[in-house]
This record gives sequence, C-alpha cells and structure tokens, in this order.
Amino acid sequence: MSFDTKKISSDLALYPLLWISIVFIFGILAGKFFAFEWHIYLIICIISALFSAFFKKHKFVLVFLFAAFFNAGGLIYQIENQTLAPNRLKRIYDEKQITSGDPLEIEGVLQGKPELASSGFFLILKTEKLIYKSSDIKVSGKIRIFAAVENEQIKSEYERLNLNYGTRISLACKLRREEKFLNPGVVSSRELLDQKGIDAICNIKSPLLAEKISDINTFSPAPWLYERRQELISDFKAKFNVSTAGVLIASLLGNEYFLTKQTAEVFREGGTFHILVISGLHITFIGGLIILLVRRFTKKRFWQFLVAVTILWAYSLAVGADVPVVRATVMFTVLLFSQVVFRNGTLLNALGACLLILLVWQPNDLFTASFQLTFFSVAAIITMAFPLLEKLEAIGNWSPSAETPFPPNVSAVFRRFCETLYWRENVWERELERSLWSAKLFKSSYLNKGTQKNFQKTLRYLFEGLLVSLFVQVWLLPLTILYFHRFSIFGIFLNLWAGVVIALESFTAILAILLAQISNSIAFPLIKLTEALNWLLISVPNFLAENNWASLRVPNYAGALKWIYFLYFVPVIILTLIINDWKPFSLSSKFRVQGSKSKFLSTTFFLRCSLFSLLILFAVIVFHPFSSPASDGKLHVDFLDVGQGDSALLTFPNGETMLIDGGGKTSFNKIYVQNEFGDEPELFEPDAQSIGESVVSNFLWAKGFSQIDYILATHADADHIQGLIDVVKNFQIKTAIFGKTPFKDADFAEFYSILHKKEIATIKLLRGDILNIGNVRIEVLYPEEEESAQGVSENNNSVVLRVIYGGRKFLFTGDVEKETEAKLLEMPELLQADVVKVAHHGSKTSSTQKLIDATTAKIAVIPVGNNSPFGHPHREVTERWQNSGAKILTTGTRGTISISTNGEDLEVRTFLP
Repeated sequence: MSFDTKKISSDLALYPLLWISIVFIFGILAGKFFAFEWHIYLIICIISALFSAFFKKHKFVLVFLFAAFFNAGGLIYQIENQTLAPNRLKRIYDEKQITSGDPLEIEGVLQGKPELASSGFFLILKTEKLIYKSSDIKVSGKIRIFAAVENEQIKSEYERLNLNYGTRISLACKLRREEKFLNPGVVSSRELLDQKGIDAICNIKSPLLAEKISDINTFSPAPWLYERRQELISDFKAKFNVSTAGVLIASLLGNEYFLTKQTAEVFREGGTFHILVISGLHITFIGGLIILLVRRFTKKRFWQFLVAVTILWAYSLAVGADVPVVRATVMFTVLLFSQVVFRNGTLLNALGACLLILLVWQPNDLFTASFQLTFFSVAAIITMAFPLLEKLEAIGNWSPSAETPFPPNVSAVFRRFCETLYWRENVWERELERSLWSAKLFKSSYLNKGTQKNFQKTLRYLFEGLLVSLFVQVWLLPLTILYFHRFSIFGIFLNLWAGVVIALESFTAILAILLAQISNSIAFPLIKLTEALNWLLISVPNFLAENNWASLRVPNYAGALKWIYFLYFVPVIILTLIINDWKPFSLSSKFRVQGSKSKFLSTTFFLRCSLFSLLILFAVIVFHPFSSPASDGKLHVDFLDVGQGDSALLTFPNGETMLIDGGGKTSFNKIYVQNEFGDEPELFEPDAQSIGESVVSNFLWAKGFSQIDYILATHADADHIQGLIDVVKNFQIKTAIFGKTPFKDADFAEFYSILHKKEIATIKLLRGDILNIGNVRIEVLYPEEEESAQGVSENNNSVVLRVIYGGRKFLFTGDVEKETEAKLLEMPELLQADVVKVAHHGSKTSSTQKLIDATTAKIAVIPVGNNSPFGHPHREVTERWQNSGAKILTTGTRGTISISTNGEDLEVRTFLP
C-alpha cells in the first residue's frame, strides 16, 4: 500500500477537523502522562499559533498548526485537573480536610425534582455552604442524596416538603467520598462519581433531617419537563408489570432504578444492555423519527434541523441531562448540521467537530468507558459501515452513465447479491423513459420480481442492520473485554432483535398511556400487547443465557500483554482504509489503492494479511491463551477487600488456584409491587451488581484467570458464600469444597444447585483431613465430624485450615468464635502460624488471648470494611494482637493484602501503602 504527499494533503483539506481532533486527543494524553504546568502548554500553544499565522502560505504551516492544537489539548486537560477550586467538595474530601462519613449540615439548591427509585428517591443538590464542627464553610460542587421511603407516613412528610427544581434546602447528613473496595481490577468509586459530575453522596433516613428554606422562581422549562417525566414514570409503574415498566422507564426516560435484577442480567448476558441506557442509539432513533415527521410539513432542511434538535435537547433535559445523554445529543446535532444544512459536509469532518466540542467541554471523558464506547461505535459506522454500504448499493443499482460506463468489476455471485438487495427495476424503467437512448440490462437477482417487490426492502434493512452491528462489534471488542469481561456470542443478531422489538414495545406503550387518559378499558389490549412484546424481547436472550450460549466471560491481559488490545486495531484500521479506497468500477479486478502493478498486487496480499491478522488477534483476545499468570514456584495469598466479608485467593507454586470464600451480603431491598389492574403482586428485586460480580470476579479477571481450580466455602453466612455463587457462574471450577452442607440455608441451597447444574465435583472436609496441592500441605483443623453433615453452618462450624509451604504457615479461621477456639486449643501445636486471617472480622466474640498466644503470628490480617456496620474490628481485639507482637493489616484501610513466600521468605504488599 502506498501513500503520497498529494493524497495526504487532500485528506487534510477534506477532513481538517478530524485531523485537528486527533492531534488534540494526543495533546490530552500528553497532559495526563506528562504533567507539565498548564502555563507551559499555554505558552507553546500561543507561540505555535502565531507561527502558523505567520507562515500560513508555507507547506510546513501544518507543523505549527498541529503543535498549537496538541498543546491546546494538554492545556485544557491541565486546567481541568490542576485548577480545582479550593472550596470544591471533592478537593476538600480528597485532601481529607473533612473525613468521609463525618456528620455535618449542608445547604444548597436542588437541580431537579426527586428522581424516583424503588425504595425512595434521589436528589441532586448544588451545594453552597456547609457547617462542620461549628464552622461555616462556603463550598461548591454537586452531591447526590438518597432519601429512603419506608412507609406511607414518611412519603407524606416528604410530599409536604414539596421539593422541586430550584428549592433551597438544608440537611443534616454524613457525606461520603471514598473508595468502597480497594482491589486491582475493581472500578474506582471516586472515578465513577467524577464521571457523573458528583462530588460526594449521602443517605438520609428521615425527612426530619431535611429543612426547606425557600423556593427559587425560575423561567426555565426544566421544572415542567421534569414534572411530565415523573408522571410518565408513575403511569408506567401503575399500568404495566414489573419487568415491562422497568424496561420502559429505563429505555425511554433514563431511570434505571426500576429495572429488575433478572431483566438487567438477561440484557447483560446478551450484550444488549446498552439498549436500556439512553445513548446515541436512542437519540439517533428519536431524531430520525422527528425528521421523518417534519418532512411531511416542510421540505426546508433548516426547519427540519431546528425542530429535531429543539425536541432532542428538550428530551435530554427531561431525562436528567446526564453526561452520556448530552454527549449523544451533541454528536447528533453536529452530524445532522453537517448533513442537513451543509450538503457537502462530510461525516468524518463532523465526527472531528464532535470530538473537539466534547473534549474541550470535558477532557477527562477521553479516559471513560462511556465516551470510548460511543466514539468507537460512531467511528465504526461512519468510517467502515457507511462507505461499504454505499459501494454495495452502487454495485446493485448500476446502470450505464458518464461516470460509470462499465459494469462493476466484481464476481458474478457478488454482483448478483448486491442486485438482490438494491436493484429497482421500476426506477430503471422510469430512467429509460426520460432518456433519449435505450438499453437493455440483464440483472440476475436471487429473488423473482414478485418476491423482490415484497421482500427486498425488508431483506435490505436486515442485511444493513447486521452489517452495521458486525462492524460495531469488531471495533468494540477490546473495550467490551476490558470493561465488561464479556464477549457476546450472538450479539450481532441480538442487537438487531432487541432494537426492533423495543421500538415496537415503546410505540405500543406510549399509545396505551395516551388511550388510558380516555379509558383504561380501551388501553387494556395495548397494555397487554406491550407486555407480550416485552416478554418476546427478553425470551430470546434468556433462552440463550439459560443454555450458556449468550456470552463468554473473558479475563483481560495485564502488563506488557495489554499491547495486544492496541495491536488489534492495526488490521482494523488497515481494513477500514482499504474499504474506503476500494473502487468497484475500476478496470482492475481487485482492490486497488495507488501505484504500479507491483503495488497493486501487494495491496491484495495486504488485505489478506490484515484479515488473517484480525482473526488471529480476535482469537487471542477472546480465548486468552496467555492471560493466566505463569507459575513461579511461590505460594501467593491475596486477601481481598470485600467490605464486611471474607475472600482470599491462594495461588499455589504449580499455578493451581483456590478461592476461600467470596464475600457478599449486599441488600437488594426486595419488595412486592402491584399494578392498578389488580394483578397478583410481583416480587421486585432492583438491579444492583453483587460483590461477587463487581469485586471478586473483576479481581480474578484482572489477574488473567478464567478458571479457578478449587473454591472453598468456610460456612454459609451470606458475607462468605454469596460471592462464590457469582464466581461459579463466571468461571470454570474444577472442585468445590465445604464442611457442612446446610441445604435449609437459602444461600447455600442456591450455591449447591448451581454446582449441581454445572456438574462441578464437591468435597466435604472434616478435622484431620489433609490436602496436598503443588507441594503445599493443607491441614483441616475444623469442623469436627457430627451425626449430620447437613447441620447448621454457623460461625462456629466454619472450616479452619492451616496452609504450610516449606517453613511458612498460614492460618485461616473463618468466623469461628470463642467456643470453637477453645476446641482448637486442645492441639495448640497445630495453631502456630506466621500469618493469621483473624476470625470473624476482628469481632470481640473471637480472638481469645490463648489462641493469639498459640499462633505466635507475625502478621494478623483482618478482612473488614473501612466502615463496618458492626464496629469491626473491635478495639480490644486489635490491642490483643498488637500486644502479641503481630503486625495488623486490615483490608478496609490497605485494600488487597498480598503475601507470597518461597517457603522461606515472606513478602508483603498492599494495594495502598
């Protein structure tokens, strides 16, 4: 493939904003990774701009122009991150001027009406002042408040407050801005808040903690739009079943709090969850419908543009104006402006304009998953799908003309396929009637004339939808693996299926709501039709998920192997260039870029090599043969931060792995709801990712694992076993190990049923059992044998292990309390260890002085959250361990605690120093 300066110059002239935006992006990257002071970027930017103006007639002006925009990118990034106001809440908390969770009083103005949720509502408060330890402090920044509504009395008290857009309130609360789980691979809680423009969060349990100060009159249309949106949410909840209402409220109104966990999981499994989140897909669909409607009243492009954009911006404001929604609306506005108002504008140039606008607005978005997914999706469609579809249509529609006097130079099969999709005989006949000459064309569609007339349009839309979906999936593959650890097997088809069905469901739902204003009886058939469409929407991906066909869970590469994801885009970009440069009406029979015959031949070879490379890299990413860490002859123990719970990963010297417990115990606030038609109440479990999915699984994927050899449940408490349920779903497991089997316990019963369904081998351990894995000896110290192994798996029946490698010993104590500790002390020589996992999160019910003395431990690891609801670890427990000479490490303050040994040394590393 050859390139020349004339070609590059023409591309620069045709797509100037695209090239400038790319240079601007590199400037932002430089600003992030080379932290110069912002004024340095400013000086270089000004100098480069002056030189570009001075040498504007010279060829090398581009060097100065690009340098100016490069430094502008670095400048914007540094201004965004280095010039944070001293009174900004996020800065106050990050600098620990106020401790996260300390009580205070804060005052500000509400930025919208209460956002309804299943068990309460959310508020966004633009803060102005806080009172902390009797000091008044002027502050800025937004906070998100969740107000729990547990009964009708609390609901009526909040209604009396009449909280609206612009209401000034004061409330007593405990603001929090902290990391929830400190582990590699786990998404940062602070980063998530920053991406949403939220500085801190808090919960209030009583309306008595909130005081209304005043209402601010405003002429903004926002209050009216918020009111209509809330009414629609209430109507959807009242008239449809739980699943249907949740899908409609999320996909149409941007509120995900009413999605059921089961429905959300089905969409995630099928790789179609983005359809439930208002994004570019929704904005483009709604904008397209508006333009089609406006075209019936006016042919003037300006009015089509103005009406569509006005309605879209009102819609984005009504659904909360979250960053992803605003971003999608900006992109649609710019792209529509380039195509509708300026007919000669190019989509690539418009894409560059979008990037510049969005990144000048929020340069940090470049590093967010939401922005990257949006950009790559649009890039795949504009740079790859649209050019190819245009050329396929040109092949199928070919008729003799001055520009294309000869038929397309492609294979007969390929030409016939294109003609099947695009050839329109009636259009050709009308063209002949207007022409002074006549000709006869022999077209060989795969459909006969009658069938073609009826099905050609449907077939064409289906093919184009699948092709666009394919290219988007190709471009997004590395991102979906890195961010979601998921490869959707049937995603290409499910996206098309879900898009069509949810569009039909939305139309019938809106029509049903309109008819319900007249009579519920008239609306009832449409309501049931909407629910049937929702069942149809969910049934296909649900069938695939139940049979484990929907998706694969994939770990990511770490370290130097991360370059695989960047390397993947090399053949993708080369293929994109070849598609754009393909000339199907050229006299050559093959793809041709430029140059002589030898170069022509190398292009064909280059095409094949690119396709082959793409397939190889695709397989390396999806099947990840090199992701698992290589064995190094050491025993590695990672104690995870799972909040109030336990989870530890053992990696043995031979590379085998064992996960002891998986944390858990997240409250989902399950409630029963009933619609206004008197149907039987339905159990509603809101969508919230569990600790096993969002923490433990993410940690394991970040390590490169897709298989865990052994999982061990010390006992059936939710904060130990629930996470293992997700691990069994997400990973290949060879063997599951436990002591008691309490089938009457709901969590254990669910855990065991999944093991049985996946045909995973199980082992029951009792005192005296010994396991040998990779030259590591594992001694089972508890539980004792009882008449019934299915007894209650309470704290005192936890599995207790001593793990020995060479001269180093680790003691895992589960949640045993004083009674079991007394039994373990009958053989104190078996308790000696270098590292002890402190029992029951440091509770005073455990860790007696006699047991501490028997262990002679050097390190005491306490798995407990930074803000334990039970006050763990108790002070007397930590004092006893400290007085024994042990170094105390807690997961809540240090994050993942990693200890490794070769049998002699003992190396300790923590996520936070």
